[in-house]
Amino acid sequence: MNVVSASAHPRNVRKHALSAIALALVAHASHAQKPKESIFNEKFLTINGDQANADLSMFSFGNQVMPGVYMVEIIRNGAPLSKVEVRFDTVEGKRDAVPCLTVDLLRSSGVNVEVFSSLSTLPPESCVDLNAAVPEATATYDAGQQRLLLSIPQAALKRSARGAVEPSKWDHGISAAMLDYQLSVSRSHGSNSLSYRGPTSTGAFGGEKVERNTFYASVLGGFNLGDWRFRHRSNYDRGFDAKGRWQAVQTYAQRDLPSIGGQLLIGDGFTSAELFDGFQFRGVQVASDTAMLPDSLQGYAPTIRGVAQTNARVTVRQNGYIIYNTYVAPGPFALDDLYPTSSGGDLEVTITEADGRETRYIQAFAAVPTLLREGTWRYSATAGQFRSGDERYRGNAERPYFVQGTLARGLPKDFSVYGGATLSRGYQAGMMGMGKNMYGFGAVSLDLTHARTEEQGDKTLSGQSLRALYSKTIDDTGTTFRMAGYRYSTSGFRTFSESVEMRYAAENQLPFFNRRSEVRLDLAQPLGEWGSLYASARQQSYWGSDRKDKLVQVGYSGSYGRVGYNIFYSQVSNLRGPANRQVMLTLSIPLGSNVNASYAVSRNNQGRVTHQAGVSGSAWDDFRLTYGLTVDRSNEDGSNGSANLTYKGRSGQVNLSRSQGQGYGQTNISVAGGLVAHGEGVTLSQPLGETIALVRVPKASGVGIESQSGVSTDATGHAVVPNLTPYRNNRLALLTQDLDDKVEVKHAAREVVPTRGAVVLAPYETSVGYRLMLTLTNPQGRPLPFGARIDNEAGQEVGVVGPEGQAYVTGAGETGTLKVIWGDRAGAQCQVSYRVPAQDVAAPIHEMKEICR
Repeated sequence: MNVVSASAHPRNVRKHALSAIALALVAHASHAQKPKESIFNEKFLTINGDQANADLSMFSFGNQVMPGVYMVEIIRNGAPLSKVEVRFDTVEGKRDAVPCLTVDLLRSSGVNVEVFSSLSTLPPESCVDLNAAVPEATATYDAGQQRLLLSIPQAALKRSARGAVEPSKWDHGISAAMLDYQLSVSRSHGSNSLSYRGPTSTGAFGGEKVERNTFYASVLGGFNLGDWRFRHRSNYDRGFDAKGRWQAVQTYAQRDLPSIGGQLLIGDGFTSAELFDGFQFRGVQVASDTAMLPDSLQGYAPTIRGVAQTNARVTVRQNGYIIYNTYVAPGPFALDDLYPTSSGGDLEVTITEADGRETRYIQAFAAVPTLLREGTWRYSATAGQFRSGDERYRGNAERPYFVQGTLARGLPKDFSVYGGATLSRGYQAGMMGMGKNMYGFGAVSLDLTHARTEEQGDKTLSGQSLRALYSKTIDDTGTTFRMAGYRYSTSGFRTFSESVEMRYAAENQLPFFNRRSEVRLDLAQPLGEWGSLYASARQQSYWGSDRKDKLVQVGYSGSYGRVGYNIFYSQVSNLRGPANRQVMLTLSIPLGSNVNASYAVSRNNQGRVTHQAGVSGSAWDDFRLTYGLTVDRSNEDGSNGSANLTYKGRSGQVNLSRSQGQGYGQTNISVAGGLVAHGEGVTLSQPLGETIALVRVPKASGVGIESQSGVSTDATGHAVVPNLTPYRNNRLALLTQDLDDKVEVKHAAREVVPTRGAVVLAPYETSVGYRLMLTLTNPQGRPLPFGARIDNEAGQEVGVVGPEGQAYVTGAGETGTLKVIWGDRAGAQCQVSYRVPAQDVAAPIHEMKEICR
């Protein structure tokens, strides 16, 4: 319950209060100097009135800090750290209560407690005299902004990289069960069906009118119990052939190992692709988790780019398993939100247009072996059975058991060494490598892998693979080579996955091609006011074939006035399909608030020219509704149209899209969402992602969360905030304008630091009640003294009496008692009891006159 002084009318409130403050408050306390006592001439308060004045000595040194627990922001050496609750205690000889700086608080603020004997031997909750324990350290409290300012010498702080968050702040979350789901239905019709000729079928509608339906469902369910995360992911896909395929992608248990900066996984997972090619397995793995590292030590994450001609379906497979499926609007797209399980192995991207045409290409996905800081480690140890989503690999020969270990170490003078081994029956491989930061030249690494593979008939193959990787940022020009690499393998070299594929091909008399050489490049170049340029290229050749897998993507974007433009070129070719080249020019023009118009023209190597015009935008302040409308015309198919609509709500999100052209039509409906079962019930939500927060705002429904489209509290006051960043500070702020007139929240913003896969609880303290405008008098009818302190029934100071004895109270109950205190002498206090009239309960503010006795 909060109280502020006021008069009968809000305008008079401000007038009287500001006049009194301007006359009475004449001193200013500085943080750098000892505050001086301010003398108040209380006679000013009696001008034009007979209101008695209170004892204002409590304000002689500014706003007095009373004992209690306060939510304050920790500022260390000028940099904000976090918001925490701090207890303030009364100290003899000081008017203000002082903050209790506990050993735990100092440790979480970065103080190297262990090197100070006076701190390391104290219990964690002991209050510390900071200046006595740490020489030249100071602590100052800014009551106005509720900030605790810590000045700590650099020598007394722990050494940490930029972006580091202390493990002591990590929140492992609550025990809860969750379900994340996605359902997609597509209905296609045309004058002829798209005949199914296998996974690489292409074609268009024409001829006899038929209808085809496709369906896709994906679920990720599980529960958290303490530090353990139990998950199961599976999907169901039914294509144009009307055959359904159910895949159990992953079932696993996982937990943090913070003492060694890693994760323990039992079940289905992916091996790391940093050293060896990644693949999926079923077994046990202990591996370092780079997300626990500071931001400055994070690795590379892939982005999938492409161009859609219609409302197209984009499917991403890894090792034969579908790991991502979505519908995109016409035009260029970029997918940068893959699930973290996709941690290794190249990605197969399929773009299926509304008229049935398909484009397939391989997106290279492998992290550069990162140079490590001196003395740091990266490691992984995996034992289990090889897995693949390819339905052909069902025999024991295609699912061999294996063990694999990798290790990397940071050495002095910016060197890093790494190596590993993969051992299985019929296959053995070992590798060693070294990396070096060459400063102005960039960072390079070079490694050699030797592999031995047993074929049928006791024949043995052996070979080597040499790999060189390069990364460089040119500060003067801003040019970034995110990953440039070259690999050459001899004819007898096989990766572990290739050895499995080779055995299957030999048993079924199928052709097999192993990799010969590979070149990769990823380039980004900002051009200042002229825009930016990016390029990505990959080429892979095979032994026994003259054909190559090739992917080239080049883009340039910029703006002229309010018009934005983008030029995109792509070239895709592979062993089994024809080359596909395409160039596209896109223009974007803002039409107003959250509305854009666009125009695009594209041409491919078959001579197909397409012109597109569209409009897109969003609605509501939090952009929960987005829409788009596109019409296009090509020299082959005539005119076509597409429309899409996406709504993000409290309980999930819905996407509707429609494409219509000559001889075909397609309607897509997608529903995605999640639910979390916890100790206080079940909360529906948008798609969860990996790490989430459960917001609890008691007795407050419909309250939105800042920067979260469509997320708001339900009837029980709960909401789920999806896709938090593990091991980092995540700010969760309530939209206070959504609060009901009778609801007040004490602190509208919180910060949480979840561990991977956690469901962290973010509770907010609320008070629910009426808003009162009280006119307070003594039994003789005179207004109570100006500046008198008002305490609630819990003994907390909630405000002061304003001019003419008036006070504004929020969060009040239907009945209650307040205590008014205006001095230390006997009799300088009274109590006032109130009751909100029954006939007036619906009014936003209740004006009442009460006698204080």
